[in-house]
This record gives sequence, C-alpha cells and structure tokens, in this order.
Amino acid sequence: MRLKVVDGKRDEALFLSFRRKKYKNDADYIDNNYFMLKEIFAGKLHFVKGMKIAAVMVLNDEDDVLCEAVTAYTKQLPEYIQICFFESIAGCREAVELLVSYAEELGRSYGCRKVVIGLAGHVNYGLGFLSSGYDSVNSFSSPGNPEYYNTYFRGLGCSEIRLNSYYTDKVDQRLERYRALINKLHKSYTFETFDRKRFDYYSQVYTDLNNICFAQHRYYYHRENEDDKEMLRELFLFMGEDSLIFAFRDGKPAGFILWYPDYNELAKPGEAFGAKHYFLNKLAGKSIRTAKIMEWGVAEEYRGTGLPIALTDLACKALTGHGCISVESSWILEENEDSNSICRAVCDRKYKDYAVYEKEIR
Repeated sequence: MRLKVVDGKRDEALFLSFRRKKYKNDADYIDNNYFMLKEIFAGKLHFVKGMKIAAVMVLNDEDDVLCEAVTAYTKQLPEYIQICFFESIAGCREAVELLVSYAEELGRSYGCRKVVIGLAGHVNYGLGFLSSGYDSVNSFSSPGNPEYYNTYFRGLGCSEIRLNSYYTDKVDQRLERYRALINKLHKSYTFETFDRKRFDYYSQVYTDLNNICFAQHRYYYHRENEDDKEMLRELFLFMGEDSLIFAFRDGKPAGFILWYPDYNELAKPGEAFGAKHYFLNKLAGKSIRTAKIMEWGVAEEYRGTGLPIALTDLACKALTGHGCISVESSWILEENEDSNSICRAVCDRKYKDYAVYEKEIR
C-alpha cells in the first residue's frame, strides 16, 4: 500500500475513473463533482488559483485505488488544511489513515492547526458528508456517500460538526399567515430578480452580499467577484433569472435568496451530471418536481425584520411557476439557530443529516 500524489494525465485519469466506476451502478447517487474535478485538473477554475492543491490516491500493491481526495490550502482559511472530494472503497481504514496523515503533514508545513474533512474548497461549493437517508438519491449539489465514510472519520477521533436539511412535500398557502408581514416588507424593500443583460452588476451584488452576510459563517472566507461569475455562468446555463432574487432597502443591497430545480432529476442514478442534462433540460423540456433552496442571506443590519420570509415567498411563487411542487433546503449548520428556526416554521420536516469532520494537527 502506498500514497501517490497525482502527477500528470495518466494519474488524473486514474483518479477520475475510480469515482466513475464506484458509482456506475449506484442507484442512490448522482455525481455532481466529476466535471468540477476535471476543471480543477485542467486549471480552469478561478477560485482555486490562489490555493495550494494536491490530489492524492492511496493504492494497493496492484495499483488499484483504495481511497482518494484533493487536499487544499488557502491563506484565507489559514487554520485548516482541507480534505475535499473524498472517495473510498469499504474496508480500507489503514488507507484512509494514511491519506489523513499525509494531509496532517502537509498542514503542518503550512502552519495549519486542523484538518477539515468534507469542505469542497469553499462553502459555496459544498460542505459535509451525508450521515442519514442513505437510501434516497442525493439532490443537485448535495452530498451522497456510503455510511462507512462517517465510520472512518469517527474512528480517527475527529470532532463532528453537524448539519441538516429540511423538506416540504407540497408548496401550499402556509406563508399566507405571514401575509401582513410580507406586505409590510414590500413597502420597505424593493425586490429584483437577476438580469443576465446586467450580469456584471448583479453578480457583483451577489458577491458583495455573500461577503457581508456570511462573514461570520463557519468556514466561509472572502469571495472574489470572478469566483462567483464563473459559478453563476454555469448555473445560469440551467436556471432562470428568477432563481436569484435580491432585496434592496433605499437602493442598498439587503439580502438575497438562491434556488433552482433539482437538476439531478434529469440524471440516471450512477451518472456524472454534465452536458447531456443541459439538453434534457433546455431542449426536451423534461419537468422537475422538486426545487432546491440553496442559500439565503440577509445583511446584519436588516436581520430580525422577517426579510427571509418575504424572500421565501417570492422564491415559492417562482418555483411553482416552473412546475416544481416540493422543496428541499440545502444544508444548514446545526449551530445556525436563526436559519433553523425559519425552516422549522415554514417546512414540513427535517430531512437529511450531514457531518463535517475536524482533526487536530499535533
């Protein structure tokens, strides 16, 4: 058994083929990260340009992959060395320990204090491992993994950061009980949907609001507008302009909500999401029944006003207009009581649980 740092096209192909083979016949998983990894290897993504990136694999004596991941370090999150995009076969704890030990050693060289396992470079690209609901297909951009991944990291003495999501079976009139509040907010705020003709302007508003709203969020670090431009360009290949809604107060950005249909409904289980699903969506017009509320943010000075309720109301009107009838939230940190309380008030139930793992570097 040996650890190998990915170096060159042949290693990259082996790294990518491992996850393709692993999930090929998995009825409960659709791979939303395959093409992002290809772009990382090709050096195309702006957000990784300031990062120290190393893809690593642990191989057996026959050079078969046992486990693999991408390690990432950024000076903007100096406390952590990240283990991203982890994949593994079952029953190879020693290989996983070797991979984590490599990350610890790398972290020491950068002056890191902890390894964080399950952060995908930045929270905007993903956070956590699935830790419940293993028998249902992951939604677009949500983690999906076997239960034994969690067993590996818990067995290494990692601390666990918990997250959860929420689900609503059918969008109905439940927000009407907040109609007086919503109407009042519409008198104080103006609401605008994204306009692709003003892409640069609205993408900058999105970036600025992210940096304002999430400055104290665990693992968040400052985004450059170019990072969000490349992310939004890809998302707007699929989603409509009414998937990103902004609130303004006296012309000043105050908050936003981002939602989109669960595009994984376009894919077959075991597939890597990609270009053909674009054509299914745009040309075949295949309907999607579930929407994903990916994130909302409100600037601190406007919190406590109920603004997320008004934004959610607008998002629900938009998503029903696209034929979606159910709604899933993205992950929410268990420690984020504000967001959890809103979801408890307007959603049917908690849905799936997720976990991020941290290990002290000694």
